[in-house]
Amino acid sequence: MKTIALILLSVALGVTGQIFLKYGVGSTNAITGLNKALVATLLKPFVLLGLFCYGLSSISWLVVLSRTELSYAYPMVALGYVLVFFLSWWFFDDKVTWVRIAGLFLICGGVVLVAITKPPGTA
Repeated sequence: MKTIALILLSVALGVTGQIFLKYGVGSTNAITGLNKALVATLLKPFVLLGLFCYGLSSISWLVVLSRTELSYAYPMVALGYVLVFFLSWWFFDDKVTWVRIAGLFLICGGVVLVAITKPPGTA
């Protein structure tokens, strides 16, 4: 697989994990510390699924790091912010403002600038 595809896979798994975690804690009261509520939350199916996705994301990220420069790959993780923004708006009815949308355009522009400067040997 190409490095860019692996980066996108890692980001997608991280985003999926984030959405599952939020869904899993959606009906939970605020967690205030290490207590029974935290343990009960950690055992919810969607929370476990979210943590599993994060684990897979971490494994794919290790492959990415073995193939390219960190300064090239890591800024692309910012695409996760963009995806989470839209998915949280779609699934959780999070607030969307013009200022936040402008911020997303800035993030995307930065990622494009990093992506067009491929390091030597990047597939």
